[in-house]
Amino acid sequence: MILDNTITKIGALLLVGFGEAGSLLLSDMMNEEGDVNIKASGKKTLGVFGFCDIRQFTDTTEILQQDVMVFVNEIAQMVHGETHEYLGNPNKNVGDAFLLVWKFPPNEIFMGLNNELSLSKDSYLVNNYAESALIAILKIMTKLRTDKRILRYADNERLTARIPGYHVRMGFGLHSGWCIEGAIGSPPQK
Repeated sequence: MILDNTITKIGALLLVGFGEAGSLLLSDMMNEEGDVNIKASGKKTLGVFGFCDIRQFTDTTEILQQDVMVFVNEIAQMVHGETHEYLGNPNKNVGDAFLLVWKFPPNEIFMGLNNELSLSKDSYLVNNYAESALIAILKIMTKLRTDKRILRYADNERLTARIPGYHVRMGFGLHSGWCIEGAIGSPPQK
């Protein structure tokens, strides 16, 4: 029972650290003996990709110091929650930036002319994923102005003293097209 709980907790931590996409990539890269082949080829796929970042992050970090982790995790909970709610997956977080992915289902992707990946024309699912990505971004933008956990930063005296009229701001972008999924890194040093 203890071992089972421990493995479950480690799996949950790996999911947080690697994200859903990273966890799936790792499982694809493992052989039957449990060794990981980091030199495996990537996979080309199609989807909608969202990128968002927290504005004025350097100033916010300097003011909040160690509490910046709470700040980023509160925003991450909101960003990840809305992304999952609308059929996407958080892919990567780097400091103030979040990469979000809505991968099109494999059965909607086919090999087109010149060996390029193409999407089924007039696909309900493709349109649904694209619309879901846009709705998720709009929901995140709305929550930035309504979520009590986020709004309380506008009342932080240190933030408003340095940045008059401060409130949490984010920038957003959406793109649809192809990407290569895969692991980038080097083997552990011995």
